Amino acid sequence: MPWLVTLAILIALPYAQMASHEFINWDDSFYIYNNPIVSAGLSWMGMGWAFITGTASNWHPVTWISHMLDSSLFGPTPMAAHLVNMVWYIGCVLLAFLLFLRLDASPGAAFFMAAFFGLHPLHVESVAWASERKDLLCAFFFLAATLAYLSYAREKKRSLYFLTTVLFILSLLSKPMAVTWPCVALLLDYWPLGRLHQEARKAIYEKMPWFALTVLSSLITILVQNKNEAVKSLVDFSFTDRLANALISYGVYIRQSFRPVDLTVFYPYPWSINTTGILAACCVLGLITVVAFRQRQKRPYLLWGWLFYLGVLFPVIGFVQVGVQAHADRYTLLPQLGLILAAGLFLDKVITYKKIRLTVTAIMIVVLAILMVLTFRQVSYWKNSKTLFYQNLNVAGENELAQFNLGSAYLENNELEPAISHFLAAVKMNPAEVTSYNNLGIAYAKLNKTALAEACFKQAIGLDPNIAQPHFHLALLKINQGLFSEAMIQIDEAIRLAPDWIELRKLRDQVKTLSAKPLSKPN
Repeated sequence: MPWLVTLAILIALPYAQMASHEFINWDDSFYIYNNPIVSAGLSWMGMGWAFITGTASNWHPVTWISHMLDSSLFGPTPMAAHLVNMVWYIGCVLLAFLLFLRLDASPGAAFFMAAFFGLHPLHVESVAWASERKDLLCAFFFLAATLAYLSYAREKKRSLYFLTTVLFILSLLSKPMAVTWPCVALLLDYWPLGRLHQEARKAIYEKMPWFALTVLSSLITILVQNKNEAVKSLVDFSFTDRLANALISYGVYIRQSFRPVDLTVFYPYPWSINTTGILAACCVLGLITVVAFRQRQKRPYLLWGWLFYLGVLFPVIGFVQVGVQAHADRYTLLPQLGLILAAGLFLDKVITYKKIRLTVTAIMIVVLAILMVLTFRQVSYWKNSKTLFYQNLNVAGENELAQFNLGSAYLENNELEPAISHFLAAVKMNPAEVTSYNNLGIAYAKLNKTALAEACFKQAIGLDPNIAQPHFHLALLKINQGLFSEAMIQIDEAIRLAPDWIELRKLRDQVKTLSAKPLSKPN
């Protein structure tokens, strides 16, 4: 118990500052504060919606229900969303500690391994970003399922098999990244359970239902993401580009795990192949694989941890490209546990001399102190959208996403001149982005620069006529000019494109009222 309490306090120290943080204008809007179903709190209607919606290009009903529960208990406030994230994360760290114990680590080693995991700045994104609740829920149930499976494999109770299945399903319903969990169960059969030698057929057979759930979750995810056009085509990102970026990303995540500096919210995709980087990554990955394989008899935990890292990370390594990021800190939340386990158990088992162990303990305390400082600083960047994306520009360099989100942050605060400056930078980098032109038009309209606003809305419509927002804002512009017939054309088109947008129908009724001419009295 003292180990668990100490871990919880350590993790809370750098993350408690999130109580004063704001929502971020990247995803938080449609996940929480501008989502009327989530903001309304937990209800039967809301839970039904959670299971059928493809909002955010993902199918993760448990995540939606979690946000609804927050709204019911505390309201859709940033303080509640962030502090609840912190609680879930502390839960993940405590489960990681218990897992390390079950995987043959001494209590002291398990504590330092869990603390290293919990205080690592790579995981700040998953905790400080309210929208990334899905990472934390997925990881929590993933780890809980792993612990339950270890108990089932040793006790052979049906109730434990059922519990394991339920926890795995909850992990899948939180984020589909959990599709790799049945493979992790097989890894546990290899080590430490040794079931693949003693009862291989039974060990594989009992996992068939879990693999079926994996296939089902994968199919639903692919359907949802394709429907929302979230998955990039091979025209956008060729297979060669994806393979190159995947190899480099595996290496980058290892480097960031042991040298966690220059972390940021968005890493732009490299549009040219870095041959040197690919060769270096191949050498590092190949060397680690050879060493781990050759040590498989004497130190099987090395191969276990390495395969865990490679396998759990595989679904998000970029072969199926969603978004335009090269890699993302949030993807390391679960995979990093494999690296920590391998390194931690190696030190725990190999270093047996008492004085050397004391020296290593002292070094680890210093390392944890450094990690806490780095994590505290990384959390501070997530205070609001401006601090986050200015830091992104400083670390990642000029990129459209940061400029757009900074523009949106200024626009939301009605700071129009800096908003326009950032939107102009965004459209300069990507002249084909509809939303940048739309938001630029909104800023111009608020400054009564009607001609520039109209040009932006028409440019957005020209780029993609099937998006309702530019039609809506062009209609508002026409209403302000008294051009009601032209406004009605845009409103009707917007309604056709977004029939569930209630505000459009209200606006149409208002325009009809405004444009209606009173009958003149006959002489």
